[in-house]
Amino acid sequence: MVSLTLNGVKVDVQTGMSLLEACDRSGAYIPRLCSYPGLAPACEVSPESECGLCLVRVSREGTPIGDPLGTGRAVHACTTPVSSGLDVLTDDAELRAARLERLASILAGHPRVCLACPDRDGCSREECTYGNPTEARCCDEFGRCELARLIVYVDPASTIPVRGAVEVRDGVVEGLIRREPGLCVGCGRCFVVCETSPEARRALVLAARPGALQGARSVALPREETLRQSGCTFCGRCVLVCPTGALAAPGEKGARWLAGRRERSDLRAAVLPPVTWEEVTEPALSRVRKEAGVLQLLDAGGRILRISGVANLRQGLAQALGEPSGAAARYFLVEADPIYTQRESELLALYAQEHGKLPPGNDLGDELFTDLDEEDLF
Repeated sequence: MVSLTLNGVKVDVQTGMSLLEACDRSGAYIPRLCSYPGLAPACEVSPESECGLCLVRVSREGTPIGDPLGTGRAVHACTTPVSSGLDVLTDDAELRAARLERLASILAGHPRVCLACPDRDGCSREECTYGNPTEARCCDEFGRCELARLIVYVDPASTIPVRGAVEVRDGVVEGLIRREPGLCVGCGRCFVVCETSPEARRALVLAARPGALQGARSVALPREETLRQSGCTFCGRCVLVCPTGALAAPGEKGARWLAGRRERSDLRAAVLPPVTWEEVTEPALSRVRKEAGVLQLLDAGGRILRISGVANLRQGLAQALGEPSGAAARYFLVEADPIYTQRESELLALYAQEHGKLPPGNDLGDELFTDLDEEDLF
């Protein structure tokens, strides 16, 4: 073990960890795209995949001039190992500005007008009220996309301009996997997991997409013309680590297949940006969609009262707030997920691991969520 200071707090972490892993273990979130828990950072394997988002500031008393961990230097947390005596700062104005600049470069030409749309919560996803072409809109992963959460975290004021014209969207379906290279941000995660997984067959490469805008980042493509021709085993690991809709398993059948792959996989869950809990108010509740997902209730002191997977988030939330366990709720969080029972189990397991018990509301059973009317699902 080594001791270091993280945002003013002394912590002990295991030797051999990266600063990013140490921050994750200590609950200090740092933005990232090229890194995924348990995998080598893609920027170590393929330098063009470097996202530059995980910058932190480090210093150490008595550091010789020229030392890469010199006083106040910004370093990439994913590739910098921990060492005793380091003082690590994960957030300041300069770090935020650098991350914002990097993210703007990564997002150049990436479709995302839906993220800032005033009608995003009630959109049918079929026709845009504001006339934005399909190529400029977010994909079907909207609401479940890691990249979207990252954008909100790094750029909460939506200062990164959204271009009206983006590259052509072209999707290809093989088996249950849908590839849409126009959504790829070149993070390299899928390439790394395909190179290192015993199930995979090195079916992917990072290369320039034909017809891409000049200066665009490399994207993940099959080594040959198709995944099958490239020797893909369709293990699904590339889809599980993808932070966008570039690799997805669409539809209910795809979601169930991917859930099964996740259960049998040794991959860890992605480390996601912290979310902002919604205050329990009528306007906030009215924005909740009638779709399957997981809800969480929080009291004024920050304690989680209930975690529940439901077939209809709006009705399930209303019912949960009407139960005795929801009377003290002041905030809520909803997460769309067609396989909500799987996600509920994951969140409950994480809570139990941290607290040694289930949330108070979950000890009461889930009978109130079993009688949703079919008409309320749509």
